[in-house]
Amino acid sequence: MTLGQVIERTGMIIGVEGDSSQYPTQIANKLRDCVQTVYTELITEHVPLRTKEKATLSGNRLYFEDLSYGVREILKISSDAGRLKFNVFSEYVEVEDGYSGEVEVEYLYYVCPETNADRLILPPQFTEYIMAVGAAAEYFYRSSLIDEALFFRNRFESGVNNLSRSGRVYSLPRRRLL
Repeated sequence: MTLGQVIERTGMIIGVEGDSSQYPTQIANKLRDCVQTVYTELITEHVPLRTKEKATLSGNRLYFEDLSYGVREILKISSDAGRLKFNVFSEYVEVEDGYSGEVEVEYLYYVCPETNADRLILPPQFTEYIMAVGAAAEYFYRSSLIDEALFFRNRFESGVNNLSRSGRVYSLPRRRLL
């Protein structure tokens, strides 16, 4: 799913006619900002994005700008020798053991789509519809249509909660007659 697809779906929900290339500039920019806000909320609060990446330490430091995505939190740094202890600073991570060379870094990250062709990175259960409902709620809040905003916000939150929770299997004890 791309940013443009979600913007177009949000336009259908809020009642804007035509495809997203025909939207007035003001509405298109507002919808793009609403989708970006909902996407950022989703990946920071509900579905943290996690990745592993190979990187090279220089002087036992790894600078965040050397990684592919914006870093939210470093989870683990490991090498051939095993897991390495590290300290996080504002611009880099410093490995305590004085290790230099190639390491594997596991971290939480964030991204912000800029153009309509940018892909939204989400697990497959989060569909374009869920994103569009959240963006519609944000659009209505910004347009001071509170009743509509609350309606769509409730739909968005219940959808996200249903999709985020893991399905656990429960077994109930057999019932007997007394």
